[in-house]
Amino acid sequence: MNRRFLRTSVFFLILSGFGVLNAQNYISLGEDKCGFDPEVSAQMQRLLGQNWGYSYDSLLVDLGKWSESPYVTIDSIGASVLNRAIWQLKITAETLPLVPRRTVFIHARTHPNEVQAFWVTDEIINMLLSEDPFAQFLRDNCTFFILPMYNPDGVELGLPRQNANGIDIESGWDDAVQQPEVTVLRNRFIELMNAPEPIEVALNMHSAIACKRYFVYHHENGTSLPFTQLEKQFIGGVQSYFPTGIEPWDYYVSWANGTPNQYPESWWWMNHGEDVMALTYEDMNCATAGQYDQTAFATLHGISDYLGLVVTAMAGTPAPNYGQNVTLGQNYPNPVQLSAGTTLSTVFLYQLAQPQEIRLAIYDILGRRIAVVDEGYRSATTHRVFFDASDLPSGNYFYRLETPQGVQMNRFQVIR
Repeated sequence: MNRRFLRTSVFFLILSGFGVLNAQNYISLGEDKCGFDPEVSAQMQRLLGQNWGYSYDSLLVDLGKWSESPYVTIDSIGASVLNRAIWQLKITAETLPLVPRRTVFIHARTHPNEVQAFWVTDEIINMLLSEDPFAQFLRDNCTFFILPMYNPDGVELGLPRQNANGIDIESGWDDAVQQPEVTVLRNRFIELMNAPEPIEVALNMHSAIACKRYFVYHHENGTSLPFTQLEKQFIGGVQSYFPTGIEPWDYYVSWANGTPNQYPESWWWMNHGEDVMALTYEDMNCATAGQYDQTAFATLHGISDYLGLVVTAMAGTPAPNYGQNVTLGQNYPNPVQLSAGTTLSTVFLYQLAQPQEIRLAIYDILGRRIAVVDEGYRSATTHRVFFDASDLPSGNYFYRLETPQGVQMNRFQVIR
């Protein structure tokens, strides 16, 4: 039987037999980003079957299928408490890159009962391994590291949220003695962050009984104002590809009382700050879950936009110009709405394929230079420059990037 048909049929049975399991009947938004109700979890397990419909053996079968693709390398990065391999897929183009590739890390199935997070990840994998032109473009420009099942013991033992030691490995990153799975994942993060092309986007895939699709946004009290602007850019970018399915950035706001210590995103923030867009994504853990392919499509396009890759490659739509050494992206937010009282700065993004001298400056509509916001010899990577616009009057402005390759310019607006 077709796997997607089976999933849809089972969810229809849940809907028919029990009604919509909306988490807002069970848990308030501020208590738990995933939400958990033992009875709801038990209902889903009874109807989806053992391992919530996808077991470690299922993964091994899929690994065999995925390994047939020339674009994937499959390895174990370590072992669980019960010595099950924690498998990683590395997906990228076969050819050597002409410019540095961008690195994205995705892990799923931390909580075994949140199987919907796996199905989104599964669709991401399938898209990346396809011959679709956008998939080819992503493979040429990115390397994706994906852990489809981070907690294999919990899946096999039928534990909704724990590993074989009965520990929730989502919230054990500050434990004095860390669980084997946490140690494995943390060490892999460290290894990749020390590589020439470090991780820039790290997604932690979950599903919530709120029966909504959303990202867990981190408040500036627990991060920084510049990071919250990047969060809004990333979440808004993903949502723009699935506006009827994914909630806006402010649906779930966390860390308002400061930075917690126990989560993977805590580790990311405390060690790498604004350099890594580390977020939890929550799919729908309820009877009406579905549209995993559309969610995966939105996620991949949002990642590409955030990294500034589609500026020259898609929407406009010539093929990628690998000879272009400099790309100037659109600033975010634009317009800068100072009247709202919360947005004081904007982020300028530019990408260099080769190290070189640059100057990034702001001009008013009459061509008068207002400020030089970045200048000097810069490395081959994507650069994000934060500019405090609070002193600018309302109006239209230009930002201009000068390099030995030439000049690029974009416009932005300030509203008071």
